[in-house]
Amino acid sequence: MTLLVTASTPQKAAPLVAALIACGAPAERVRALLPDDRGEARRLAAEADGLVLGGGPDLDPATYGEEALAGARLEILPERDALDLEALAGAREGRVPVWGVCRGMQVINVALGGSLWQDLPSQLAGSLLHALDHPSDALVHGVEVADAATRTGAILAREPALVNSRHHQGVKRLAAGLVAVGRSPDGLVEAVELAAEGWWLRAVQWHPENLVALAQQRALWREFLAAAEALAGAPAAAGSRP
Repeated sequence: MTLLVTASTPQKAAPLVAALIACGAPAERVRALLPDDRGEARRLAAEADGLVLGGGPDLDPATYGEEALAGARLEILPERDALDLEALAGAREGRVPVWGVCRGMQVINVALGGSLWQDLPSQLAGSLLHALDHPSDALVHGVEVADAATRTGAILAREPALVNSRHHQGVKRLAAGLVAVGRSPDGLVEAVELAAEGWWLRAVQWHPENLVALAQQRALWREFLAAAEALAGAPAAAGSRP
């Protein structure tokens, strides 16, 4: 089983890698993909058994057909946008399970045709303060289950879902094919799943890598690992994977 994690630096990848290992992934099978790897990202992701799209800087509004808003406080790293979008494209080609975390959920939404709020405090009236940095495992708001019939929704419905929050952007227009599984009290989409069969793709807006001490959050990681293990153990159909 080969698992890939996208991040801007090795230091940023470390908590995601640690979460995978804590939830049962073999350490030697986890690799960080960094911006310098963007030229190979599509191929590597298509050949992997699982892809984690990690958190990081803001997506360039040009990726969803908008110009940057004045005063939106955007932190953009074009090389990271290229890395994530190429890796996701490869995973889509190979039907590789994808687990999106914070920015990763935004990347998924944009890649599938959705858009983002560039800056929640200035664009979405009445929104919560979602950009809360410290401590990383602080539980700052709840997540209301919007679709308990989904696998992620079923996990979140087991007990009250409380999460951390470190972002100032979020899903504006949900991409076709994605299901809004959970929302924060202000209505912002906090968790999504792909509705179509045949490609395991799920994502959350918070940082579950900091919350693996909680059984509910571990269960989300283990669902991803189970999907990756299933792909790794399945005989490859002719032409189905690179």
